[in-house]
Amino acid sequence: MGFDQQEPTIFCVKQGQSGLWDVSEEGFDKPLASFDSADDAKQYADDLAKNKPGASVKFTD
Repeated sequence: MGFDQQEPTIFCVKQGQSGLWDVSEEGFDKPLASFDSADDAKQYADDLAKNKPGASVKFTD
């Protein structure tokens, strides 16, 4: 018997090909949401991370 050990969730904020700022979960291609500004995308990702224990946000240009 073992415990299901999951890696901590990482939410990624990066500028997509369309010019919008995408928020996605690391390991998944499809964005959870897209925003006109990096600040809005980061705020959304921060809010997601606050609601998921152990989660963090990675911001890439």
